Amino acid sequence: MHDSQAVLIIADDAAFPRDLVSRWQVERTVPGFTVMSTDLFPGAASGNFDLAVVGPVRPERLTPVLKILESGPHPVICVLESAHANQAQAVKTEYPRLLVIQQHDTWLDSVQLLAAECLKRVELAARLRRAERAGMAGSRNAKLGRYMLENQHDFSNLLTSVLGNSELLLTDSDVLPELARDQLQTIHATALRMHQVMQRFSSLAIEMQMAEKQSQDETPKLSHVPTSAN
Repeated sequence: MHDSQAVLIIADDAAFPRDLVSRWQVERTVPGFTVMSTDLFPGAASGNFDLAVVGPVRPERLTPVLKILESGPHPVICVLESAHANQAQAVKTEYPRLLVIQQHDTWLDSVQLLAAECLKRVELAARLRRAERAGMAGSRNAKLGRYMLENQHDFSNLLTSVLGNSELLLTDSDVLPELARDQLQTIHATALRMHQVMQRFSSLAIEMQMAEKQSQDETPKLSHVPTSAN
């Protein structure tokens, strides 16, 4: 679980967040906590948190709080008092995305375990999004690389032409105006630098092809390595 994960606890009973945070402190990985009452929550509904836990709140505030949370992207755990069995069923029906737990003798353990699993899912989803973005960037780079490889020969021929003509003109640079001579020297130097870059690109392409071939050649050998008998 990532150290920067944050849990928002909403409760009008001060004992609820105190007990839950104390229970969590005994675990090896502890997220950051933000505790607030329902009076403060609407103004911070868009805050930066990965999981919300709703504890005992004033009856008239439960529905507005759950509506706001259910519309968000974060998982939500709603902890209801055990005496309100009908309320628990109503909340599950009205807000199917919410995870509803009724208080019992070991409710702290249940909430902590469920919350930890929710945070693991949040972290996994974040990693998948990062992998997708990296994959898209890699795909774009691969397309660019293929385009450069496909046009490498033509580009090198064009550079050779520019270099050859600029060098030919420079042999008679004495008859050229000073400004034209300077511009021609700049063209020659730039083309030479681009030629060097393309040479390095060709060398890298060859090195990568050789490394890929070596890896492919070694794979069958490794697959035929005998294993020692027990």
